[in-house]
Formats: sequence, structure tokens, C-alpha cells
Amino acid sequence: MSHAVTDVSRSRTSKRERRASARQRRLELERRRARRRTLAYASAVAVAVVLAGMVLLGRVLGGGTGPAAPGQVQVSGPARPAPLAIGDRVPAFSAPRLGGGRVSWSEYQGSPVVLALWAPWCPHCQTELPALADLSRQFPNVRLVTIASAIGKRSGPSPDEFMEDHRLTFPVAIDDANGLLARAFGLRYFPTVYFVNSDGTVLRVLEKAAPTSTLRTLFGAVH
Repeated sequence: MSHAVTDVSRSRTSKRERRASARQRRLELERRRARRRTLAYASAVAVAVVLAGMVLLGRVLGGGTGPAAPGQVQVSGPARPAPLAIGDRVPAFSAPRLGGGRVSWSEYQGSPVVLALWAPWCPHCQTELPALADLSRQFPNVRLVTIASAIGKRSGPSPDEFMEDHRLTFPVAIDDANGLLARAFGLRYFPTVYFVNSDGTVLRVLEKAAPTSTLRTLFGAVH
């Protein structure tokens, strides 16, 4: 009889031990899974931080599109000490186009044009260029073309980053590191905007930022 009781007791103890062992194995498995999830999340966060840092560093250092290479920019006029005056003709020029191809002034002859010179790091340009893009949609007979210069001279986005951030699509001619186009247009301030009649003569030039109302009036005045 005592042997039977002992056997039953041992059986119950063995079952409890097996259940405890199984429970311990389940807990250990859950702990391992939790550690793996934590490590995976930490790795994802670390990758995101690194990528964000690379994007920020690229912008601070002027990553993306840089100035045109030597010899890629051509312009017919010499350097000027001041901007073109009312009645002056815009010098013929050709330069690499942001995104590929080239921008040539000859393509715009015979049409009223708004020609803006800007720098991607310029805060006034960052405000005015989206306004110009919006007005060009309101005045579809007026063509908008721009020249990006002084690229990388200060911290800020590259031309392509700026265009992408603001969802802008107008043509952008890329000046070279010596500012060949900027000097040919007598650039003194960013932005500088020329309103050009269809005969290629300057109607008005605006240096620095201008109110949207003034821009709108001049869009309607070029012919």
C-alpha cells in the first residue's frame, strides 16, 4: 500500500515538474521573442536616424546637383556691373538644365517671359519662386524660366532638393561655379527677376523680394 501511495505521489510530482518545466520554456521563448522584437525595432530606429542624418548632412553640405562644369555654360554678353535696364535685350545663353538637357534662351524668343535668377539657399527666393510658379499658371501666355546660381555657396538645399520640396516644375538653368550667367546679368541680389517682352527687351527688373501683388501686375504687363 505504501508503495502505491509513493508511486502516485511521485507521479503527481513529476507532472508538476513537467508542467513547470514547460511553463518555464514558454516564458523563456517569450522573452527571446521580446528581445528579438526590441532589437529589430532598435535597428529600424537606428537606420531611420542615420538616413535622416545623411539627408540633413547632404543639405547642409550642398548635396545634390552642384554648379555646371567649366565650359558647359555659354552666354553672349560680357560681365555687367549692374542689372539689365528697361529696354535692354536679354543676352543669349545656354546652360545645363536641372534634370537633364539644356536651357537655351533661343527657345523663348517670341514669347513674353519672366526670367528669375535665384540661389537655392536664399530665403527670399524660397518664398518668391513658388509665388512665381503660381502666377505662371494664372498667366499661361507668359513663360517662366529661371537660373540657379551660387549653388553651394552657403548651407541649404541643392536646386533639385528645393524644387522637389516645393513641387516646382519650371525650367532651371544651372550656372557654373564662377557665376558666368549671374555676372552676365549684372546680378547683385537674390532673387532678381526680369520681365521680358516678346521682342526680347526688358520691361522691368525687380531686385530682392517683391510683393505678390507687384509680381501679378507685371505678369499682366509683359506682352
